[in-house]
Amino acid sequence: MSEIQFILNDNFWKFLVSLEGLKEKKEKNLFCESLGINEETLFKFQEFLNRFNVMSLNIDGFVMPLKEQCKIKMEFSFSEWLALQASFHKEEDKNNLEHYYQHIVQNKLLVAQNACVQFNLFNQTSGTTVCINKVEDLKKKFDYVISHKKPITIEFHNSKECIVFPHRLVFLDGILCVIGESTHDKMLVYFGVEDIKDIKDFNQTYEPNLSQIEINEFVCHLRLVNGKEERLVLKIYNQYESDLLPSHHFLGSPFVTTNAEGDMIWAATLEICEDLFQWLYEMKDRAEVLDPRHIRKEFALYCENKKEKSGDKKAS
Repeated sequence: MSEIQFILNDNFWKFLVSLEGLKEKKEKNLFCESLGINEETLFKFQEFLNRFNVMSLNIDGFVMPLKEQCKIKMEFSFSEWLALQASFHKEEDKNNLEHYYQHIVQNKLLVAQNACVQFNLFNQTSGTTVCINKVEDLKKKFDYVISHKKPITIEFHNSKECIVFPHRLVFLDGILCVIGESTHDKMLVYFGVEDIKDIKDFNQTYEPNLSQIEINEFVCHLRLVNGKEERLVLKIYNQYESDLLPSHHFLGSPFVTTNAEGDMIWAATLEICEDLFQWLYEMKDRAEVLDPRHIRKEFALYCENKKEKSGDKKAS
């Protein structure tokens, strides 16, 4: 492949994101299957990385995590930072991200903007609050129609519409999504709540064809692709004051037992994201992350950042 073919190949970017996210070795055939590629394509992708002295290794049929994570830091002047934001804010391109690498750049820019809110060119604090309130309002609406088993019309920000029978709200790839059954072809679809403008009642009856078991399998397959599942193990010190079911998170193979000291040990396979860290933070005095170790470290850093932000607000 030429360089431009790699750049325009969405599977290459998904391979690169998955490789960077590997915390432990993964069977090569499962790794390829999750990306929808064959071993020959995997070899070409790995060979392309060698140009940058980034070694992706296969050992005994396993794809190995990168020995060193490449972190590239840049400094921007104030004018350069505003110009960068402006270059990614073309209205006609907002909902027309054709290639996967464009999603990566847009998501990274959003992270940087959230870290530097005071220098956000387009979304002032008041606008952000309105946006958050809008998402919270949509969550309540979805919870209502899901519990009452009603088909709805979803209106998107790009003016498109879709009629679905919503089954559940769940975090996928760090984004709160609604999973539903299309009334048109009876297939499962999912959309990010942040991409939805509003929902309306669809005044016709609809009998769903898919069960919760099939919905759960659908979520598992999606998470296999994004590679962000973790087996989280917690020690719960006060089970009666702890919320053991984080909202809108799919818990795979949940397990609860008690250790010799009488503490509850809670375990489940789920997706690690900002919302999950917030759930852990809310019961940080009643629970402890036992495993995985890297999540334990990331959560400790999350708590430290929360503490620093709280100190900044008090100081101001």
